[in-house]
Amino acid sequence: MFAARPVLRSGTVPMKQANLSLTGLLLFAGPLVAQPAVTAVVNAASYDPAVPRGGLVSIFGAGLARSTVSAASLPLPTRLEDTVVRVGDLELEAPLYFVSPTQINALLPFEVLGERISLVVTTAAGRSRPFLLTPTPTGPGIFTQDSRPRGRALVFGPGFQPLDAVAVGEPILLYATGLGPTDPPALSGSPEAAREPFNRVVTVPEVVVGDVAAQVVFAGLAPGLAGVYQLNVVPQAPSSDRLWIRSGGRRSNVAEVGIRPGQNVTNASGTIELLYPTAQADVPPVAQSPHLIVARFTARFNIAPSAGPFALAALAEGDANSVVTFDPANGAFEGTMTVPTQASRFGDFSASGFFPIDLMTCHQRPDGSINCNPFAGAHIPLSRIPVQESRALDLLPLPDASAPGSATGVVRVRGEARRGSTFLIDAQNNSRLSTFAGYIAIPLPATLPAPNQTTALKLYIDGQRVASMEVSYRVGPSF
Repeated sequence: MFAARPVLRSGTVPMKQANLSLTGLLLFAGPLVAQPAVTAVVNAASYDPAVPRGGLVSIFGAGLARSTVSAASLPLPTRLEDTVVRVGDLELEAPLYFVSPTQINALLPFEVLGERISLVVTTAAGRSRPFLLTPTPTGPGIFTQDSRPRGRALVFGPGFQPLDAVAVGEPILLYATGLGPTDPPALSGSPEAAREPFNRVVTVPEVVVGDVAAQVVFAGLAPGLAGVYQLNVVPQAPSSDRLWIRSGGRRSNVAEVGIRPGQNVTNASGTIELLYPTAQADVPPVAQSPHLIVARFTARFNIAPSAGPFALAALAEGDANSVVTFDPANGAFEGTMTVPTQASRFGDFSASGFFPIDLMTCHQRPDGSINCNPFAGAHIPLSRIPVQESRALDLLPLPDASAPGSATGVVRVRGEARRGSTFLIDAQNNSRLSTFAGYIAIPLPATLPAPNQTTALKLYIDGQRVASMEVSYRVGPSF
């Protein structure tokens, strides 16, 4: 997606100017219809409906352009062919990267005003009906190599060389969108500053590489690009291939990043499975978002006689994970497992940062967009919690500690793990480490009926993936 040339340095990590491949975000083609219609507006990197001012968005619909056209240079044009995107009461024209009959990639202007704004696509055939947006302060999304939200992230080294794997203490560069306002402010659609003062973000995000918080050296708009943020970070001790960003309480898509396996264990093996939800006939379809996910794993490995610190990570979607850190030299381990808070177990998400949606109310509007109603007061009624979910919750202890604004907390477990010994996690050994849970939001469906959802489960021991699987479950029931 990027070709680059060096322009500056910031701190210990060199920053680069890059030319965005203007067709690199997901490109779709479809039949042209006379009247433009907008069916969805999402973050162009994460496909999340949370879109902030200054972020790149993908607009989906029909009749959005006569043909497929990309912007050729910066500043970005506000018209490609005869397509214009107007936002807000003042109908500001959004800078455009790409247009096609069924998709537009655009920049939601920093300058647009209002808590609730309208978005209208105009072509020679007319105007679309207004699509209403509620801009969020932030809405982070990580760019990936193949434009899939869960794909391999675009990761570069200090010389701007593409990296297949990251390592402890070696700086890397990442690209994202939706990290919010900057200081000094940016001018929408124009190439960002290539020298000081750079457009640094007002709210520095948390960057998690391998399920361990990385050191953030720089976070701001990428020099020479529009709507693209650059992150210069230093990984600390990655224990998995997951990469994500949290900014202003919102989390990005979870992308992949390669990691290098360690030399601290031998004969590593294990299993991982999804306990809830499943596609089994006796498990009802998921009918609300967010929804519970519960997973369980086993592990067995020999700790090398000269082993240093290492980690085990069992991962599901969202925040659901079990991470165990080992210090064999001191003969100890410490594990943290995510589990739901007491409030979320009773359907109360009012203080969690989630906005619960009743998927049973989803319906298609005349303009083709899908609308789903929220649960009043961010509470999911107890009558809507299936008995199978209640049984899954019974397997989980309450958290030892809860984080403000989260639907999950953590259970901490400590014990012995010595060099030269065999370590087990199963039903009889260290069983409190084996089951974990969290909540994940389901993207609003673009069509009805909606397809089944798929979730990925992974188990890593000392950087080596020893088990993984993808599991489908039903969403409905009226879809």
